[in-house]
Amino acid sequence: MNIVLAHGILGFKKVPVLNVEYFNGVKGRLEDKFRAHVLVTKVDPVAGIEKRGGQLQEQIMAALSGTQPILDPNKKVHIIAHSMGGLDARYLLSANANSIADYVSSLTTIGTPHRGSPVADLCYSALDGKSGIPWIGTLVGAFEKRVYEELDALGLTDGMKDLTTSSMNDFNGKYPDNKTVKYFCVGGQGRKNPSAKTCKFLLPTHAYIETITGNKEPNDGMVAISSAYREGWESIGEPWPFDHFEEVGHNLDFGLDSKHLETFHLSKYEEIVERLQTLEM
Repeated sequence: MNIVLAHGILGFKKVPVLNVEYFNGVKGRLEDKFRAHVLVTKVDPVAGIEKRGGQLQEQIMAALSGTQPILDPNKKVHIIAHSMGGLDARYLLSANANSIADYVSSLTTIGTPHRGSPVADLCYSALDGKSGIPWIGTLVGAFEKRVYEELDALGLTDGMKDLTTSSMNDFNGKYPDNKTVKYFCVGGQGRKNPSAKTCKFLLPTHAYIETITGNKEPNDGMVAISSAYREGWESIGEPWPFDHFEEVGHNLDFGLDSKHLETFHLSKYEEIVERLQTLEM
C-alpha cells in the first residue's frame, strides 16, 4: 500500500534540530501497523497552490520510479493531505499533467479549507494596502501596500491569497474533481472542552471564525467545519475533536518539540487507512 503525506501552508517535513515531524509519528505508525510504503513530501511552504501542486506531483512520480523507488511502482497511491496540502493535491489531480491521476487511487483531506478560510481573508486583507479609516487609514494603507509589494516580490503572499474565500470560489470553479479518483474528507471541530476549544494560540481565530460564520459554527481554529467537508465526497468517521495543529499531532499548549510526542491522533489516521484498504480489495 502506497501512502503520500502532504503538508499545509508553512509546513515542513521534519525540523532536524528539534526532531519534530509535521505529521507527528504518523509515518512510523502506518509503516508498522499496515506495512505501508509512506512518502512524506515537502513543498514550498508559502507558494500558491499551482506551484505547490506541481512540486507534489514531481515528488510522487520520483518516488514511484528509479532503481530504488520509495513507493511500490506496482500499486497506486493514496494521498492523505492536511490543510492547504489537500488543495495542492486537488489541483494536481484535476490538472492531471502527465496523467498523474492514473497513479493515484484516492485523496483524503484533513482540515482543508475547500471554501477558503476567514482567517486567510483577515490576514490577506491586512496587507492589501486599503483602509476605510480617514487620513490615518491612508497612511496605514500606504505602509501596508509597501509591505505587500515587498512580500509579493519574494513570492510570500501567493499561498495566503489562494486560501481566501474569494480565491477558493474561483479555484472550485476552475478545477473540478477527477472522476477516476476516490475522494474523502475529515474536519476538525475543536476540542470537547467548551472553555478551551483549541490551543491558546488559536483561541482568537477560533472565536473569529465563530463570529464571522454565524451561529458559532464549529471549527478547528483555522478552518470552519463547513469548509473542511466537500459536497459529494465521503466523510470518514465523525468530525475530529481537535484543533488545526492537533490534526497532525501537535498540542501547541506544550510547545513544538519532540519531548511531548502526542499519540491521540494516530488512531484517526488508522481509521483513514482502514477505509482506504477497502479500495484495494
